Amino acid sequence: MLNKEVRFIMLALLFGIPGVAIAGTCAQSNNKVGFVGLDSAGGAIYVDVSEHSNQCGCNYVRFYPENSDTDKVLSILLAARLTEKRVRIDINDSNSCNSGYRVYIQ
Repeated sequence: MLNKEVRFIMLALLFGIPGVAIAGTCAQSNNKVGFVGLDSAGGAIYVDVSEHSNQCGCNYVRFYPENSDTDKVLSILLAARLTEKRVRIDINDSNSCNSGYRVYIQ
C-alpha cells in the first residue's frame, strides 16, 4: 500500500492539481564559459554561459557548496575557459539556474 505522500504526488501528476509542481533536472550542453568566479562568502560559484542551445533556459548558473564540490567545479570551469572548451552543466531544479550540481568539459 502506498503512503499518503506518494498517493498525493501521483494524483497531482495525473490530474494536474494547481500549486503542485515537481521540478526535474535539466542538462544544458555546449556552453561557452564567460565570466566566472566566487559569488559569495559562502562559497557559491557563478558562471556566465553563452552560445548554447539553451535547453534549461540559463544564461548563468550558480553552484552552491550544498549541491556540489565548488572547488572542483571552479577548477573545471577555469580549465574550460582557458582552453576555450565547451561544457555541459547539469541543473538540479529545471526552474532555477541557481541549482547547478555537475559540470563536464565536452
